[in-house]
Amino acid sequence: MADALSPRNDRESPWTRELRTQMRVLGALFLRESETRRGRRFSVGYLAAGIEPLLVILTIGLVFYTINRQAPYGHSLFLFIATGVFPIYLFIHTSMRLRGALAPGSHRKRYPIETSLDHIVVHAVLHVLSTSVIGVAFFGFLYWLGIQEAVPWDPLSTMLALSIFFLFGIGAGIINSVIARLFPPWDALWPALARGSLHFSAPYFVAAYLPPNIRWYFAANPVIHAVNWFRQSFYFFYPAELTNIYYPLAFAIVMIVVGLLLEAGMRTYLEDKE
Repeated sequence: MADALSPRNDRESPWTRELRTQMRVLGALFLRESETRRGRRFSVGYLAAGIEPLLVILTIGLVFYTINRQAPYGHSLFLFIATGVFPIYLFIHTSMRLRGALAPGSHRKRYPIETSLDHIVVHAVLHVLSTSVIGVAFFGFLYWLGIQEAVPWDPLSTMLALSIFFLFGIGAGIINSVIARLFPPWDALWPALARGSLHFSAPYFVAAYLPPNIRWYFAANPVIHAVNWFRQSFYFFYPAELTNIYYPLAFAIVMIVVGLLLEAGMRTYLEDKE
Protein backbone atom coordinates (compact mmCIF):
# COMPACT_ATOMS: atom_id res chain seq x y z
CA MET A 1 0.00 0.00 0.00
CA ALA A 2 2.87 2.32 0.88
CA ASP A 3 4.50 1.61 -2.47
CA ALA A 4 1.30 2.44 -4.31
CA LEU A 5 1.02 5.80 -2.56
CA SER A 6 4.69 6.74 -2.87
CA PRO A 7 5.57 9.57 -5.25
CA ARG A 8 6.50 8.70 -8.77
CA ASN A 9 10.05 9.99 -8.32
CA ASP A 10 10.63 7.45 -5.54
CA ARG A 11 10.05 4.63 -8.02
CA GLU A 12 12.51 6.03 -10.57
CA SER A 13 15.95 4.58 -10.89
CA PRO A 14 18.92 6.88 -10.15
CA TRP A 15 19.82 6.81 -13.87
CA THR A 16 16.32 7.93 -14.90
CA ARG A 17 16.28 10.67 -12.28
CA GLU A 18 19.69 11.90 -13.44
CA LEU A 19 18.55 11.93 -17.05
CA ARG A 20 15.41 13.88 -16.17
CA THR A 21 17.50 16.44 -14.27
CA GLN A 22 19.94 16.74 -17.16
CA MET A 23 17.14 17.38 -19.65
CA ARG A 24 15.72 20.11 -17.40
CA VAL A 25 19.15 21.74 -17.19
CA LEU A 26 19.54 21.66 -20.97
CA GLY A 27 16.01 22.98 -21.49
CA ALA A 28 16.50 25.88 -19.11
CA LEU A 29 19.90 26.68 -20.60
CA PHE A 30 18.45 26.53 -24.11
CA LEU A 31 15.79 29.11 -23.24
CA ARG A 32 18.28 31.32 -21.45
CA GLU A 33 20.84 31.31 -24.25
CA SER A 34 18.26 31.87 -26.99
CA GLU A 35 17.07 34.99 -25.15
CA THR A 36 20.28 36.50 -23.79
CA ARG A 37 22.72 35.74 -26.60
CA ARG A 38 20.65 37.04 -29.48
CA GLY A 39 17.90 39.06 -27.88
CA ARG A 40 14.37 37.98 -27.15
CA ARG A 41 13.44 37.66 -30.80
CA PHE A 42 14.99 34.25 -31.55
CA SER A 43 13.59 34.28 -35.08
CA VAL A 44 15.34 37.58 -35.83
CA GLY A 45 18.56 37.30 -33.87
CA TYR A 46 19.63 33.77 -34.71
CA LEU A 47 18.42 33.81 -38.29
CA ALA A 48 20.51 36.93 -38.91
CA ALA A 49 23.61 34.80 -38.25
CA GLY A 50 22.83 32.64 -41.30
CA ILE A 51 22.80 35.44 -43.83
CA GLU A 52 26.54 35.30 -44.63
CA PRO A 53 26.50 32.07 -46.68
CA LEU A 54 23.56 33.38 -48.69
CA LEU A 55 25.46 36.58 -49.48
CA VAL A 56 28.50 34.52 -50.51
CA ILE A 57 26.37 32.33 -52.78
CA LEU A 58 24.68 35.31 -54.41
CA THR A 59 27.92 37.27 -54.83
CA ILE A 60 29.89 34.42 -56.38
CA GLY A 61 26.93 33.40 -58.50
CA LEU A 62 26.57 36.93 -59.88
CA VAL A 63 30.30 37.15 -60.62
CA PHE A 64 30.28 33.83 -62.48
CA TYR A 65 27.09 34.81 -64.29
CA THR A 66 28.69 38.11 -65.38
CA ILE A 67 31.70 36.33 -66.88
CA ASN A 68 29.31 33.85 -68.53
CA ARG A 69 30.56 30.81 -66.63
CA GLN A 70 28.25 27.82 -66.85
CA ALA A 71 27.36 25.49 -64.00
CA PRO A 72 30.04 22.76 -63.70
CA TYR A 73 27.20 20.30 -63.12
CA GLY A 74 23.44 20.52 -63.45
CA HIS A 75 21.44 23.34 -64.97
CA SER A 76 21.61 26.05 -62.28
CA LEU A 77 24.83 27.84 -61.43
CA PHE A 78 23.37 29.24 -58.20
CA LEU A 79 22.21 25.80 -57.05
CA PHE A 80 25.59 24.23 -57.76
CA ILE A 81 27.40 26.93 -55.76
CA ALA A 82 24.82 26.69 -52.97
CA THR A 83 25.30 22.92 -52.59
CA GLY A 84 28.99 23.61 -51.96
CA VAL A 85 28.99 26.84 -49.98
CA PHE A 86 26.01 26.22 -47.69
CA PRO A 87 27.22 22.97 -46.03
CA ILE A 88 30.78 24.28 -45.69
CA TYR A 89 29.49 27.38 -43.93
CA LEU A 90 27.53 25.17 -41.57
CA PHE A 91 30.89 23.75 -40.51
CA ILE A 92 32.59 27.15 -40.32
CA HIS A 93 29.84 28.93 -38.41
CA THR A 94 29.26 26.04 -36.00
CA SER A 95 32.95 26.11 -35.08
CA MET A 96 32.76 29.88 -34.55
CA ARG A 97 29.52 29.84 -32.53
CA LEU A 98 30.96 27.35 -30.04
CA ARG A 99 33.51 29.92 -28.95
CA GLY A 100 30.82 31.41 -26.72
CA ALA A 101 30.39 28.11 -24.89
CA LEU A 102 34.04 28.02 -23.82
CA ALA A 103 34.92 31.72 -23.86
CA PRO A 104 37.38 33.05 -21.25
CA GLY A 105 35.61 33.61 -17.94
CA SER A 106 32.48 31.78 -19.05
CA HIS A 107 32.79 29.33 -16.14
CA ARG A 108 32.13 32.19 -13.71
CA LYS A 109 28.74 32.89 -15.31
CA ARG A 110 27.42 29.34 -14.98
CA TYR A 111 25.30 27.81 -12.29
CA PRO A 112 27.04 25.00 -10.37
CA ILE A 113 24.81 22.37 -11.96
CA GLU A 114 25.84 23.42 -15.49
CA THR A 115 28.87 21.91 -17.20
CA SER A 116 30.98 22.88 -20.20
CA LEU A 117 29.41 20.05 -22.18
CA ASP A 118 25.91 21.43 -21.47
CA HIS A 119 26.90 24.78 -22.97
CA ILE A 120 28.55 23.12 -25.98
CA VAL A 121 25.40 21.12 -26.72
CA VAL A 122 23.04 24.10 -26.34
CA HIS A 123 25.16 26.47 -28.47
CA ALA A 124 25.46 23.83 -31.18
CA VAL A 125 21.73 23.03 -31.21
CA LEU A 126 20.77 26.71 -31.36
CA HIS A 127 23.04 27.25 -34.33
CA VAL A 128 21.92 24.18 -36.27
CA LEU A 129 18.26 25.13 -35.78
CA SER A 130 18.77 28.62 -37.18
CA THR A 131 20.90 27.31 -40.06
CA SER A 132 18.32 24.66 -40.92
CA VAL A 133 15.58 27.28 -41.22
CA ILE A 134 17.82 29.40 -43.47
CA GLY A 135 18.69 26.38 -45.64
CA VAL A 136 15.11 25.21 -46.09
CA ALA A 137 14.01 28.74 -46.95
CA PHE A 138 16.82 29.29 -49.46
CA PHE A 139 16.55 25.98 -51.32
CA GLY A 140 12.78 26.29 -51.21
CA PHE A 141 13.08 29.71 -52.81
CA LEU A 142 15.23 28.27 -55.61
CA TYR A 143 12.60 25.58 -56.18
CA TRP A 144 9.90 28.28 -56.27
CA LEU A 145 11.92 30.03 -58.99
CA GLY A 146 11.62 26.88 -61.09
CA ILE A 147 14.85 25.04 -60.26
CA GLN A 148 13.49 21.54 -59.78
CA GLU A 149 16.83 20.12 -58.57
CA ALA A 150 16.70 22.43 -55.54
CA VAL A 151 14.63 19.77 -53.76
CA PRO A 152 16.90 16.79 -52.97
CA TRP A 153 15.84 13.45 -54.38
CA ASP A 154 17.40 11.75 -51.33
CA PRO A 155 16.51 13.85 -48.24
CA LEU A 156 18.01 11.28 -45.86
CA SER A 157 21.45 11.60 -47.44
CA THR A 158 21.07 15.38 -47.32
CA MET A 159 20.51 15.32 -43.56
CA LEU A 160 23.28 12.78 -42.96
CA ALA A 161 25.78 14.79 -44.99
CA LEU A 162 24.87 17.98 -43.13
CA SER A 163 25.24 16.08 -39.85
CA ILE A 164 28.88 15.40 -40.75
CA PHE A 165 29.48 19.11 -41.34
CA PHE A 166 27.78 19.79 -38.03
CA LEU A 167 30.08 17.32 -36.26
CA PHE A 168 33.08 18.90 -38.00
CA GLY A 169 32.03 22.25 -36.61
CA ILE A 170 31.59 20.93 -33.07
CA GLY A 171 35.02 19.29 -33.06
CA ALA A 172 36.77 22.29 -34.58
CA GLY A 173 34.90 24.66 -32.28
CA ILE A 174 35.96 22.86 -29.10
CA ILE A 175 39.60 22.57 -30.20
CA ASN A 176 39.79 26.17 -31.39
CA SER A 177 38.19 27.48 -28.20
CA VAL A 178 40.92 25.87 -26.13
CA ILE A 179 43.67 27.08 -28.48
CA ALA A 180 42.26 30.63 -28.41
CA ARG A 181 42.36 30.70 -24.62
CA LEU A 182 46.04 29.72 -24.75
CA PHE A 183 46.82 31.92 -27.76
CA PRO A 184 44.22 34.76 -28.01
CA PRO A 185 45.16 35.86 -31.58
CA TRP A 186 43.87 32.49 -32.77
CA ASP A 187 40.35 33.77 -32.12
CA ALA A 188 40.78 36.13 -35.07
CA LEU A 189 42.99 33.88 -37.20
CA TRP A 190 40.67 30.86 -37.30
CA PRO A 191 37.70 32.55 -39.06
CA ALA A 192 40.05 33.86 -41.77
CA LEU A 193 41.71 30.46 -42.23
CA ALA A 194 38.35 28.66 -42.26
CA ARG A 195 36.89 30.96 -44.88
CA GLY A 196 40.08 30.66 -46.93
CA SER A 197 39.86 26.86 -46.87
CA LEU A 198 36.43 27.18 -48.49
CA HIS A 199 38.07 27.60 -51.90
CA PHE A 200 39.89 24.25 -51.62
CA SER A 201 36.80 22.24 -50.65
CA ALA A 202 35.12 22.01 -54.09
CA PRO A 203 32.34 24.62 -53.72
CA TYR A 204 32.80 25.88 -57.31
CA PHE A 205 34.05 22.78 -59.11
CA VAL A 206 33.50 19.04 -59.38
CA ALA A 207 36.38 17.33 -57.58
CA ALA A 208 36.05 14.20 -59.73
CA TYR A 209 36.82 16.29 -62.85
CA LEU A 210 40.24 17.36 -61.57
CA PRO A 211 43.34 15.88 -63.28
CA PRO A 212 44.30 12.54 -61.70
CA ASN A 213 47.67 13.82 -60.47
CA ILE A 214 45.89 16.57 -58.52
CA ARG A 215 42.66 14.82 -57.60
CA TRP A 216 44.16 12.56 -54.97
CA TYR A 217 45.75 15.46 -53.12
CA PHE A 218 42.29 16.95 -52.76
CA ALA A 219 41.05 13.54 -51.59
CA ALA A 220 42.94 14.07 -48.33
CA ASN A 221 40.50 16.86 -47.49
CA PRO A 222 37.56 15.22 -45.64
CA VAL A 223 35.31 18.21 -46.35
CA ILE A 224 35.37 17.44 -50.09
CA HIS A 225 34.00 13.94 -49.45
CA ALA A 226 31.14 15.41 -47.41
CA VAL A 227 30.44 18.06 -50.08
CA ASN A 228 30.25 15.35 -52.73
CA TRP A 229 27.87 13.30 -50.61
CA PHE A 230 25.68 16.35 -50.05
CA ARG A 231 25.59 17.09 -53.77
CA GLN A 232 24.75 13.49 -54.65
CA SER A 233 21.49 13.93 -52.76
CA PHE A 234 20.55 16.71 -55.23
CA TYR A 235 22.06 15.37 -58.46
CA PHE A 236 21.14 11.77 -59.16
CA PHE A 237 24.14 11.03 -61.38
CA TYR A 238 26.71 13.19 -59.62
CA PRO A 239 30.22 11.61 -59.91
CA ALA A 240 30.90 9.32 -56.98
CA GLU A 241 34.71 9.60 -57.11
CA LEU A 242 36.22 11.13 -53.97
CA THR A 243 33.13 10.24 -51.98
CA ASN A 244 34.00 8.08 -49.01
CA ILE A 245 31.37 8.77 -46.36
CA TYR A 246 33.27 6.91 -43.64
CA TYR A 247 36.41 9.04 -43.96
CA PRO A 248 34.83 12.41 -43.02
CA LEU A 249 32.64 10.75 -40.38
CA ALA A 250 35.66 9.16 -38.68
CA PHE A 251 37.58 12.43 -39.01
CA ALA A 252 34.75 14.39 -37.35
CA ILE A 253 34.40 11.92 -34.48
CA VAL A 254 38.15 11.99 -33.82
CA MET A 255 38.05 15.80 -33.77
CA ILE A 256 35.25 15.80 -31.20
CA VAL A 257 36.99 13.24 -28.97
CA VAL A 258 40.30 15.11 -29.16
CA GLY A 259 38.51 18.39 -28.45
CA LEU A 260 36.66 17.06 -25.40
CA LEU A 261 39.81 15.44 -24.00
CA LEU A 262 41.78 18.64 -24.60
CA GLU A 263 39.11 20.78 -22.94
CA ALA A 264 38.82 18.46 -19.94
CA GLY A 265 42.59 18.21 -19.54
CA MET A 266 43.17 21.97 -19.77
CA ARG A 267 40.04 23.12 -17.91
CA THR A 268 41.57 23.57 -14.45
CA TYR A 269 44.70 25.23 -15.83
CA LEU A 270 42.73 27.68 -17.99
CA GLU A 271 40.27 28.58 -15.23
CA ASP A 272 43.10 29.21 -12.77
CA LYS A 273 44.92 31.25 -15.41
CA GLU A 274 41.85 33.45 -15.95
